[in-house]
Amino acid sequence: MRTLLHAVIENATVTHVGGSLALRVDAFVLRAAEILPFERVEVVNLTTGEHVQAWVEPAAEGSGEIRIHGGARMGDAIAILAFVHLHEGQTLEHRARFVKLDAENRVTSAT
Repeated sequence: MRTLLHAVIENATVTHVGGSLALRVDAFVLRAAEILPFERVEVVNLTTGEHVQAWVEPAAEGSGEIRIHGGARMGDAIAILAFVHLHEGQTLEHRARFVKLDAENRVTSAT
């Protein structure tokens, strides 16, 4: 088994801090990245360099919500990374998803 990058949500802006221990992300953004509810992700704070792990919960679709319990402040830029475990034979066909967001956390591209 190998662990490969599954998806990256780039340029997300934290809109709320606190509340649930989960990372809440606009449901449309999660679908674009093919990240499932309760999936474990790594959050990289691009403002401070801090890394934290969390699980994902969907926020209201179209809300632009990015809510994190800790490791970031409102307005911080973050990247959300998800990984997948694959058998050797699956790695040749694997392609990671890259989702870019604008300042309001709307999807601008997904590849």
